[in-house]
Amino acid sequence: MMMASNENSRDLHFGSVVVDGHQEILDEYVYNFILSEDEAIQGKRHVFDEVYLPVLKAQGVKFVGLSVGGDHVAQVMYSASENRFWDTHKKLDALQAESEAGCSSFLLCRSRADLDEVLASDKIGIIAGINGGRPLEGKKNLNLLSSLRSLYRAGLRSIQLTGNGRNRLGDGVAQERSRGRLTNFGVEVVKEAGRLGLLIDTAQLSDPGFYDLLELTDRPLIDSHSCARAVCDHPRNITDDRIRAIARCGGVVGLSFLSALVGDGTGRSDVETPGSCGTDQLIRHIDHLVEVAGIDHVGLGPDYCAYKTPVNREVVKGYGNRGPAFCGFDRLTPMQSEKYPGWVEGIFYGIRESDYISGPDTHETFSLVTQALQENGYRKDDIAKILGENFLRVYRETLG
Repeated sequence: MMMASNENSRDLHFGSVVVDGHQEILDEYVYNFILSEDEAIQGKRHVFDEVYLPVLKAQGVKFVGLSVGGDHVAQVMYSASENRFWDTHKKLDALQAESEAGCSSFLLCRSRADLDEVLASDKIGIIAGINGGRPLEGKKNLNLLSSLRSLYRAGLRSIQLTGNGRNRLGDGVAQERSRGRLTNFGVEVVKEAGRLGLLIDTAQLSDPGFYDLLELTDRPLIDSHSCARAVCDHPRNITDDRIRAIARCGGVVGLSFLSALVGDGTGRSDVETPGSCGTDQLIRHIDHLVEVAGIDHVGLGPDYCAYKTPVNREVVKGYGNRGPAFCGFDRLTPMQSEKYPGWVEGIFYGIRESDYISGPDTHETFSLVTQALQENGYRKDDIAKILGENFLRVYRETLG
């Protein structure tokens, strides 16, 4: 098979409409926005252009499914809060305030017209979402849809119903043994999301919750950052039946780049050797999804979680209040819970030097996946679908 040159693959990557289906908002962006909020809201300083834009440009994305909050934070972040609604609202406000103050490098996409505006410009389109439904929860024993509508008005356009654990909408994959369907509140959220025109993301949702969801909506669904369980038997990955169901409703599965989910090529998910999991194993997942679901239902959701993460975990306590300079930090330290290394909400991801597969393991090296697709015989038109056209189609069909 003819090998694609690095130059040709980069041209193809950066010349395509690339959609990163799932990544977490940069903690350093939120932190720096808070530090210079007075200047930012007056347009005297565009923090997004200084901190975030270079990262997204290096990644080559045109649209990004950006998580601005959710159920769980693996790292102890400066920008996080136990009040998950407030945390999400704060991050949406930072983006909206910068846009209102004249930062024109991005657009918080709310409608199909916004998607078209991004495509006709040099802007980067942001599809803001939550990584689990806890930001929608009200006070104890009271669940109201007002939180959902308020975040929608602030720019939220995608909802992942659960994280790995349990919330008031339903159960995640770590609670599979409960065989729990969606709760009454979860059903209300799904119906209101459909009325408003919000994208529903099934990543991390338990199987009973997933099949319950299928009975409630005929709109396209996505799984923004999972891999195929038939290729790597990890509890976070999804079965072929779920993949087919997402394809039947016109949706897309975005493949995660987390090495625990991609595996080492033998079906094992407990690989501990750095570099033993790379693009070859990711291509196996892509091949499998194409075979099971078809080329029109495959996308990429690397799950880049570029937090300002404490390197010295002995001084992690108090980090959220004292700022990142307190203990030293970087954007590549693997995720861990504070108490149980390698575990996130009841699911073991392993302890590695890097969370990601070798090769496209950061925003800056994301384009290597395009090279791998070319080298494995994928045609230009099909690569364009995987890189972004499939996700963009679902965005168009869903956003009002």
